[in-house]
Amino acid sequence: MTLTKKMLLCVLVMFHGFIVGGNLIAFFVVPFLEPFYVSIPIMSLVLLLTFSKVLDCPLTRLENHLRRSLGMKRIGGFFGHYLLKPIRKRYGS
Repeated sequence: MTLTKKMLLCVLVMFHGFIVGGNLIAFFVVPFLEPFYVSIPIMSLVLLLTFSKVLDCPLTRLENHLRRSLGMKRIGGFFGHYLLKPIRKRYGS
């Protein structure tokens, strides 16, 4: 059972990474595909969903549930945990 949960957690983290990557790509591509009055609200929404401390991502909630059941620490957010934390750790910020 634990191996299954670990595999599920791994798949969830990869899927979450694809979603975050897609949002990042969309942020830079949408302005060239849509007029400014459409692209600005879309880009604002992407930024809000990516960096909000108030809004709770359902994928992060699911990951925290799986991590808790495996006895692992809870994460605050995907971007901070998987992207910023390793950079800070490596370069000592």
